[in-house]
Amino acid sequence: MTSPPEFDKPVKPKRPRKPQWKTWAKDAVRPAPYNPLDLEQLGESVERRLLLETSVPLTAVPKTIGPGVYAIYYQGDHDLYQPIKGVVSPIYVGKAVPQGGRKGIVDPSKETSALWDRLQEHKHSIEEAGDLDPDDFSVRFLVAVEVFVPLAERVMIQQLRPVWNLVVDGFGNHDPGAGRRNQARPPWDELHPGRWWSHPYYMNTPSKYSQEQSVRRVTAFFEGADVEYDVNLDGEGPDEANAEHLMLEL
Repeated sequence: MTSPPEFDKPVKPKRPRKPQWKTWAKDAVRPAPYNPLDLEQLGESVERRLLLETSVPLTAVPKTIGPGVYAIYYQGDHDLYQPIKGVVSPIYVGKAVPQGGRKGIVDPSKETSALWDRLQEHKHSIEEAGDLDPDDFSVRFLVAVEVFVPLAERVMIQQLRPVWNLVVDGFGNHDPGAGRRNQARPPWDELHPGRWWSHPYYMNTPSKYSQEQSVRRVTAFFEGADVEYDVNLDGEGPDEANAEHLMLEL
């Protein structure tokens, strides 16, 4: 009778060792996860949609219902703004929401003309300035869901870097009212005087920058030099009750 073959005793297999987290994590790439619902992403989507709109003359904006965002462009012959002449680089961007919108107390069922009203106010400001002509300006605008409007404005200021938002503050200011005209004149009104309420008779405190200083600042900004920014996201002046001044990473 034949004996069964002899086999070597099986060797117990070893469990493979997993890489230890501490040994490789310090060198790992850490990309920020893309979140399509991230606030900045939502703001950028509104910005992209706005920039697809056809520009129209600032003097011929059709009556429009709704809140929204806009970008204003300069197309005239003012020497100071020749570097941005055209409809590529806006001179100013902004938002328009109904009164009370920043505090969340607006009735969404009620119609608003906030966007159209705001653009008309800008047109009148330019009309009153002695060295500007509203016929030299055009605008892209977009009616948008109100919650996304401030996000889009913030993104546009960061990415498009409009000179009247960053360097010459005050274009979007309202008349502060008789009780508040003791504050300094906005730099924009010093550079482009004409609005009645900013006249030295009413606002006799000089601006932070003289007209000559603002001209130098704008010129340096267009040349790529380092310029101290006057960031105003709300476009309503330095009063904390009317404006939001936020520090941006520009």
